[in-house]
Amino acid sequence: MKVTYKWLQDYVDLDISPGKLGDRLTLVGLEVEELEDRYAYLDQVVVARVAEVEQHPRSGHLKVCRVETGQQAFQVVCGAPNVKAGMISALALVGVELPNGTVVGETEIRGVHSTGMLCSEAELIVGPDASGIIELPGGSRLGQSLKQALNLEDWVYEIGITPNRPDCLSIIGVAREAAGLLGKPLRLPAFQLQESGAKTAELTSVTIQDPEHCPRYVARVIRGLKIGPSPFWLVDRLAGVGLRSINNVVDITNFILMELGQPLHSFDMDNLAGGRIVVKLAGEGDRFVTLDGQERILGPQMLMICDAERPVAVGGVMGGLNSEIVPETTNVLLESAYFNPVSIRRTSKTLGLSTEASFRFERGIDPAGCLFAANRAAALISQLAGGTVAPEALDENPITYKKAVLPFSPAKCNAFLGTDFPVEAVTGSLKAIGLGVSGGGESLEIDVPPFRVDLEREVDIFEEVARLVGFDKVPVTRPAAKALPHPDAPSRQLRAEARNILEGLGLSEVINYSFISEDFCDRLGLPEDDHRRRTIRILNPLSEDQALMRTTLVPGLLDSLRRNQSHRVMDLALYEIGATFLRLPDEELPDEQLYIAGLLSGGRNALSWHHKPAPVDFFDAKGVVEDLLEGLNMPEAVFLRQDLPAYYESASSAAIQINGRTVGWLGRIAARTAEIFELRETPYVFELNVGALLDVRCGVPQYQSLPRYPFVERDLAVVMDVSVPAGQVVDFIQGLGEELLTEVTLFDAYEGKQVGEGQRSLAFRLTYRSPERTLTDEEVNTVHQRITEKVIEAFAASLRS
Repeated sequence: MKVTYKWLQDYVDLDISPGKLGDRLTLVGLEVEELEDRYAYLDQVVVARVAEVEQHPRSGHLKVCRVETGQQAFQVVCGAPNVKAGMISALALVGVELPNGTVVGETEIRGVHSTGMLCSEAELIVGPDASGIIELPGGSRLGQSLKQALNLEDWVYEIGITPNRPDCLSIIGVAREAAGLLGKPLRLPAFQLQESGAKTAELTSVTIQDPEHCPRYVARVIRGLKIGPSPFWLVDRLAGVGLRSINNVVDITNFILMELGQPLHSFDMDNLAGGRIVVKLAGEGDRFVTLDGQERILGPQMLMICDAERPVAVGGVMGGLNSEIVPETTNVLLESAYFNPVSIRRTSKTLGLSTEASFRFERGIDPAGCLFAANRAAALISQLAGGTVAPEALDENPITYKKAVLPFSPAKCNAFLGTDFPVEAVTGSLKAIGLGVSGGGESLEIDVPPFRVDLEREVDIFEEVARLVGFDKVPVTRPAAKALPHPDAPSRQLRAEARNILEGLGLSEVINYSFISEDFCDRLGLPEDDHRRRTIRILNPLSEDQALMRTTLVPGLLDSLRRNQSHRVMDLALYEIGATFLRLPDEELPDEQLYIAGLLSGGRNALSWHHKPAPVDFFDAKGVVEDLLEGLNMPEAVFLRQDLPAYYESASSAAIQINGRTVGWLGRIAARTAEIFELRETPYVFELNVGALLDVRCGVPQYQSLPRYPFVERDLAVVMDVSVPAGQVVDFIQGLGEELLTEVTLFDAYEGKQVGEGQRSLAFRLTYRSPERTLTDEEVNTVHQRITEKVIEAFAASLRS
């Protein structure tokens, strides 16, 4: 948003320098991104005297002039009819860029060298005269810059307006902020509107078919006007904010747009069928040619301004080519409306068409300012283009604006800001920016003007007080709230610990989508009664392969393996920690359970001369699980070949139990499943239920001092039925309750001819220690013999010879 210092002075007395004003505006939220001297280019345009004038040897209308600046003399070729010897004029030196984009240089004009350029008022935008070069008073000092000679000074502010402050997308809006800052009154533009002839309602009509999109529409008619150039003051005002002059009528609508922030549109009334306006929505696929000559394809939610037969403008965005103002226009219908911001925003984005009007409409303009803007524009048109204004504007307002009234407590405001501002200073600052204040004491009411669409709550008023009285006057205090640390949830702690352990074991984490393909249950070979088939369907899946919420992490790991194997990456050690989702009958929300899953595939070690290549096996995966459980401070797990999911190979898989509760599974993926997932090598996987692990987790580990007395070891080798799990024997020995026994370790298992068919030899190392004394061989042998006899009796075993 561009604003000039001089234009602001039309509405508020500025007794502050342009630079300081820019700083103050920035502090109240109107960030001045750039402050530019508007007439900086005139520093290189100097006062000069035309000393001699001769006819150009090759042109009848060009003159060769000798121009003096007091210190230098230049030869300038000039075509102005009023150039003459002795006149004082303005010389643009080499290198200056004029407002029209011309860069002055040294050149040859029809064979004659020319340095610099003698300029007209219009070329320098210091006046309207373009018929000849500017003529300055005879007393002007030669060599002085034209900026100093004419005492021209103005500054242009480039202000970044935030989307919540559309009221500042106008000169009046910024002037109101400046008035509030400086404690000066705001002067609204004064005008006299002369009306005559037939009433507006006799000349036209306005019908709003969709008031939700257009709550207010004001129309004025000006007849008998003459399209022509605008006066210099109007051209100058528009040029200061970066707008070029088109003609007097269009320039006035642009002037009101910048002055009041109210977009206007002028229609050639003679081109409106029926001479009337109908506001309605477009039809699907309708086509319309806008003022830029582009054909637009419309949609059913786009608001159109129509005459009796056809659309003539895209409401709030751009007018149509079929009703634009042309030099022959004599009768104008002036539109000043309020459109629904959401409607305009959608239309602008859909059409890819953003204009100064749509920029303001989609942020929200002042719904109460439509009539004032229409009257102001009509008065200016009548003044500058002639014509008569039809009395009594048409003002269709099917949905009236409801003024917001907010409660306000000065004491609460001071408590919120940590300040002690007097009530008079607070209320005075609010009144200065147009807010109404009523009531007394601590029960005040704030009447929010319609142009402040951002004020919705009492706390918004607190912010207004802070920025107007001054953020620099708000003391810096530390927050009184105490920050109390809260420990992480147990599941979060366990996940973090598991990540550290698994990554320390060489596994890499993967994160897969929680969505999975519809056929994953069949691909895993799950039976119909498997609980993992209680899936949840996604209403708007990203793709066919992501239609269900996963009930197990295994398919994601297998897909990760398949992708790696397709790139010839065969050695993988992966893990994933994520949620699974099981549908519950008659429940809206699923049963969400957290799992830790891992996968091992390929070689046990990287290729090296240290060891021979060997594939991973069940015991590699079992070792990872045991290390993980031990690191998580879990009780010792038991691995049983029972209750396995269908996608595990029963011969090399096991359920993981702790304290009699199944907490997960471990083993090799079934060959059928590996084939369906297109795996080149069959991996080993494990799954652990985090909730179940938390239920069986041990307490905080307790410190124990190192043993002072030595241990004694004895071996026990027994032969028993091959169906007896070795872990069952270990559990039996440990459960005997022998105080001296501290550890039982299986170190050998043998099946073969030497022990007989259906038999297996298991060798255990038993460790004995006393915390109070050194054990004797006799003590150890007695306990060891007792244990041996009980094992032989319990498992129908025999000692291995």
